[in-house]
Amino acid sequence: MSITHQHTGESGTGFGLTRRGRLVLIGVPVLGMVALAVAIAALLIGSSINAAQASSEAPAGVAAEEVTVGEGDTLWSVATEADSQDDVQRVIEQIAEMNDLDSTELQLGQTLYVPAGPEQ
Repeated sequence: MSITHQHTGESGTGFGLTRRGRLVLIGVPVLGMVALAVAIAALLIGSSINAAQASSEAPAGVAAEEVTVGEGDTLWSVATEADSQDDVQRVIEQIAEMNDLDSTELQLGQTLYVPAGPEQ
């Protein structure tokens, strides 16, 4: 009787991966890197869109002029001096909206966009 050893193709380490094992070992990290790349691309695109939308210009469609707040100026006094045919209360609302004002208090030297005429 003779004993022959058949070589199975495995190395002598005793470590072998099935097809599923190779998929998990290689596929999951690759899938994670692709998801990370997509997330980074989405953030970059989103931030570039936000940067394009943000500007120091007055909103489109409204003729505006820059006014520097002087000593004792209030929103009411600035609105009454504006070259607008709208009601003063409406002009105050427009000034607040155009300048993203959170309160009615103005700072000396503050620059405001003020409607220069009727909305277009």
